[in-house]
Amino acid sequence: MYRSLKGIIMTGMAALIAMTCAEPALAQRKTTASKPAAKAPATKERANKWVFGAHTIATPGVSITGPDFDEWPVSTTMGGGLGIMAGYELNRAVTAFASLDLAKQNSGVNWMEGSFGLVHAELGVRANLSQNNPQSVPYLMAAVGRRAIGSRITDLEDDEVYDVSFSGTMFSFGGGLQYMLSPKLALDGGVELGLGTFDHYEADGDIGTVNANTSTSIRVRAGFVWRP
Repeated sequence: MYRSLKGIIMTGMAALIAMTCAEPALAQRKTTASKPAAKAPATKERANKWVFGAHTIATPGVSITGPDFDEWPVSTTMGGGLGIMAGYELNRAVTAFASLDLAKQNSGVNWMEGSFGLVHAELGVRANLSQNNPQSVPYLMAAVGRRAIGSRITDLEDDEVYDVSFSGTMFSFGGGLQYMLSPKLALDGGVELGLGTFDHYEADGDIGTVNANTSTSIRVRAGFVWRP
């Protein structure tokens, strides 16, 4: 009986030790299985959405024709100039912008010698075509604005000097490519086509309208874009 009681006690102690050792292992397995997976860090967007740019332009000659220009047509030859741009990123793909540029062009008519100034001022949007390559981003643009061409005229017959300019509403379309040099600086190049009429004039203080045909103006841009 003593041996039987001793065997029962030893068997119970062995079982108790086995259960005690098994519980931590079970708890450890449960803890490991319920551990949540680590989340990927969220992509941070730019806090400052403003965009600024500066560029040079090359502009082929502009011609103004129409019933009121049969006797004194206006045309220019190719010239160059400078421009600036300010924009605001509405989202990752679309940027609203305002731009202003000025080019100097020589006269292309026999009745006048000298040069004209050609100005474009516009409000528009740019839309990125692809975001697959963040370093090289093509885009399309569309804008509405005004353009003007003018010069200081010297009348040799009357010995007078006065300013003459023609202006009108313009719609422009184009495209380009931005190449990122750094997160804040990019090269920007593109071409734009402007369509409209120079149907307003100002000459020696007189202001009025003229009957002019639709004319085009082309601008080829190359410059920088800065994202502060």
